[in-house]
Order: sequence, then structure tokens, then C-alpha cells
Amino acid sequence: MNSIRAYLTITLVIGIGLAIAASIAMSYQRITHETEELYDAELAQISRVLEAVLSIEFEFTGVHISETTHEKQKLVISPEIIAEGEYNKDGHKYEKKLAFQVWSRKGVPLLGSSNNDVSLSFSNEPGYSYETIDDKAWRTFVRYSDTLSIWIKVSQSVEIREDVTHKIASVNASILLILLPVIFILITLIVRKGLAPLNEINRQISLRGNNNLTPLNFTSVPNELQQIVGSINHLMSSLGAAIERQRRFTGNAAHELRTPLAAIKVHAQNMHPDNERLKNIQDHIVSGIDKLTHLFNQLVTLSQAECSQVYDKKEAVNVNDLVCEITTELSAAINKKQISLTTHIDENIKVQANREKLSILLRNLIDNAVKYVPDQGKVTINAELSDTRVNLSVSDNGIGLSQEQKAHVFERFYRASSQDMDGCGIGLSIVKEICDSSGYSIALSDTERYQTGLTVTVGMPNEPMATDNP
Repeated sequence: MNSIRAYLTITLVIGIGLAIAASIAMSYQRITHETEELYDAELAQISRVLEAVLSIEFEFTGVHISETTHEKQKLVISPEIIAEGEYNKDGHKYEKKLAFQVWSRKGVPLLGSSNNDVSLSFSNEPGYSYETIDDKAWRTFVRYSDTLSIWIKVSQSVEIREDVTHKIASVNASILLILLPVIFILITLIVRKGLAPLNEINRQISLRGNNNLTPLNFTSVPNELQQIVGSINHLMSSLGAAIERQRRFTGNAAHELRTPLAAIKVHAQNMHPDNERLKNIQDHIVSGIDKLTHLFNQLVTLSQAECSQVYDKKEAVNVNDLVCEITTELSAAINKKQISLTTHIDENIKVQANREKLSILLRNLIDNAVKYVPDQGKVTINAELSDTRVNLSVSDNGIGLSQEQKAHVFERFYRASSQDMDGCGIGLSIVKEICDSSGYSIALSDTERYQTGLTVTVGMPNEPMATDNP
């Protein structure tokens, strides 16, 4: 189970459910014991009441207790007082579960209840015992009256005890089971409340950008989470310091390497070769320096795209204006190869983006298209606006890419075997890095505009334009 909330909720509910079950079982045992005690005491009390009543009855009626009492001399209780149904003015249905019998000292029956279903046997052993009557268990109490010289036996069906015990236990169990859903709801609310600080930490972290490494700020943090928040803040501080060191290194490297490369190129161009072989060497030196400078600039751009915080700010960017700026900067290469470049972009299309990031992305896409089309080739830049997306595509009529090449082209320093142009193999890696960090989608497909070629489509969210603060 991966959810702390589910684990706590289920564990607590199961634990409390087991506790309630144990409580019901213990309660049932206790109720059974107390019911037995109560009814046993009641049997003893009934026997004493019978002794007192019979003592008064015998005194006023003059009944002589002999060893051979005639059947007509037996005192019986009229059956009409036995209640029918649950209860009425004459009695209760449970009277059928009670019986008594009085015998003389020698065991001659003197008096008994009128329940014809119960026939109590004579017993001259005082105390409590169990007796089976008509395949049913009865609890009996026998005592001998020295005053009246009679045996009194009071009996009660075990069924009535079980019935009362079950009813009391059922009421208690019903109350506890009704409370179980309430307890579940309370546990869910308590666990949710207890985990609220964790949810707040998750919310703050999820709302941050890739380069937002400022410490987490909470007005009050539970003691159990203070160490976690402190560790997260320490990690962010360490990452921020590492990124800052990398940024300084990138800046220093850019400064230290651009100058000597430019100087070498100037010296190479100032050479005055006096033969064709030296002229070729000079051209190779200048070309190699240009290639090395391009690679260096691309590596610096990639490093900045991965870790720089200067790309966090977003603004409303006019796509057509930005594409015009880039194509103007690349006009020398475009004119040199006599490329036919066409744009289909509405002048009113704007996206909410970081201008610098989007400029690097489009520059690499357009530069790749210009670089890998043949002389007098064709490049088309198109932008389409929908309710949720702005799809920007760059198509060319170059040799295109195979399916295998498309699967690897975003890898750093990957160069397709069919491409014989100079390049460092990280242009599309930079594009992919910017798309991933900005939430853009990117797709490669065979162009439909020309017989051969490649179309790169970048999908950007059509977000509401932010209002610039004065």
C-alpha cells in the first residue's frame, strides 16, 4: 500500500473494528454471566417467597401436610392467569418458561405450577443444578424448609436466559455497529487533517518551476515535518549553489574561449598564402574554427537551457515578428543557397512564453532546415492557432529522416549517416530540452508539402496573455 492516508485510515478502521468486535464478545460474556447471576438469585428469592406464602396459607386454611396428601388437597394455580401473546393484564409469556413444585418431606407433591408442558421431578439435593425436561435445558434451585418440612423446587428454562442475553447483547452490538461508519468518517477527516501539512508541501513544490530553488516557507510546521522541510530546503540550497557554480563556469568559459578562437580566426584570415595548397589549409583552418565556435555556442546554449533561471520570465511574444527577426539574421545563409523561404503566420498570433527560449528554439529549427536543404531548396514556416494550442511547424524539401533516425535525432551529438553537412549534432537536443522545460510538444514527420523532406511541429499552449506591470 503506497498511500499513507489509505494505510492510516484502513489500519485504524480495522483496529477499531477489531476492538469493537472484542468489546462485543466480552460484553456478551459479561452479560451472560450477570444474567445467570441475576436469574439464579431470582430463583432463590422465589423459593423463599413460596415458603412464606405457603406458611401463611397453611396457617389460615388449616391444611395438614401429611405424607399421603390426597389429590384433592393439592393447591394449584389456575391456568387462566397465564398470559397469552407478549404480555397482558394477566401476565407475561415468559411465565411458560418458569415452573415450581412443592413436595412433602417424603416427596409427596403438594403444590405446583399449572404449566402442563413441564413436569418437575422430585429432588432432595438442595442447591442449583441443570435438568433436562422434554429435551430442553432448565436451571433449577431446590431448598428444604425446616419450618414447613417441605421441599421447594423452582425451575427456569435456559432458553429464557439466552433470549434475554441475546437481546441485550444485540442492542449493544447494534449501537457499536451503527457507530462504526461514524468512526470511519471521523478517522478519514482526522487523517486528512493530519496529513494536510504534507499536502501543502507537495502543493508548494509542484507549483515551482524547474529553476525555483528558494526555500519552502511555512508559518507553522509540525514537529514531525520540520526535519523533512529542513532537508528539502538544504537540498535546494545545495542545488542552487551547484547551478550557480555551473553558470559561473559557463560564463567564464564563454569569455575565455571566444576571445582566443576569434583571434585564431583573424590570424588565419590574415595569412597570405602564395600557392593553392596553403590556400586550402587556410580555408580548412577558418572552417574548423567556425565549426568549433558553433559547437561551443551550442554547448553554452544547451547548458543555459538546462539550468539557467533567466528563462523563467514569460511574456506575450508575437510569433510572426520573432520569426522575421530570425530569418533576417539567417538571411546570409538563405541567400547564399538561394533558398525559397515562405511563411504562413497570422500577424496577430501571440504565445505566452519566454522570448529568449522561444528564439533559441526557432533559430535552431530554421537553421537546421536551411542547412540541410539543397541549393535552391524550399523552407516553409507555418503557424496555426486553436482554442488550446498554437502549432508552429518548419518544413523543408531536404532528404528527410528515416524512422530509425527520427527515434534518435534528439540525442546529443547524434548525426544521421545520410547527412554530409557540417554540424555538431546538438541543435535538436537543445530544441527538445526547451520543449520539455516549457511544456511544449514536438513531433517529427515526413513533409506533405514536398516530395521529400522533414516537418518539425512544436505545439505550445494557448495561454491567456499576461499583463505587463508598469
